[in-house]
Amino acid sequence: MAVRSCLPHYNIAQTDQGWVLIIQNETCSVMQVFDTASSARRAVDRMLEFFDTMSAQPPRSRRVA
Repeated sequence: MAVRSCLPHYNIAQTDQGWVLIIQNETCSVMQVFDTASSARRAVDRMLEFFDTMSAQPPRSRRVA
């Protein structure tokens, strides 16, 4: 059974390189730079869907080689 993560939170900030979107929950985070603030805001929905999909996946065992 997959463990559902808390809803991610996000921040959009203007930098010298463009608009930075940082979205994260307690297990992972994603950072991406956009040309415009509106592009970053549109990406939020896509990223929330990504986090929902990833949090629905069952955990995988990790093996060290």
